[in-house]
Amino acid sequence: MTYREHGAWVVKAHLQKETDGHIISVSVNGDVRFFEPRSPDSVNVLQTVKGLTALDIHPQANLFACGSMNQFIAVYNANGDVISNIKYYDGFMGQRIGAISCLAFHPHWPHLAVGSNDYYMSIYSAEKRLR
Repeated sequence: MTYREHGAWVVKAHLQKETDGHIISVSVNGDVRFFEPRSPDSVNVLQTVKGLTALDIHPQANLFACGSMNQFIAVYNANGDVISNIKYYDGFMGQRIGAISCLAFHPHWPHLAVGSNDYYMSIYSAEKRLR
């Protein structure tokens, strides 16, 4: 089966591991498409931000994260609602986030690793940090 619904290059394609798992793909234009393996067309389309360079899908929680070349990360639930936005900001220490080059969720915990074009890697978490 070949799907040709994206209007720009595909950033990531993901096959869910459940028995009724979907194929999920996202293009650089920000359209996230859900496909049934037995259907010739997408069954759902979500529009995120344009300029995407990375996407990852959490294997257990119904979350996916999109990273952009515009120094921006957005975390969405399976319905397409924005859960969190992570943006750059200028401060006395300088820029805090570069153009996103890769994303990876931890397989069991709500942790997101982010790589950027400014040679930094950052870890974001939904949990509070203990000191």
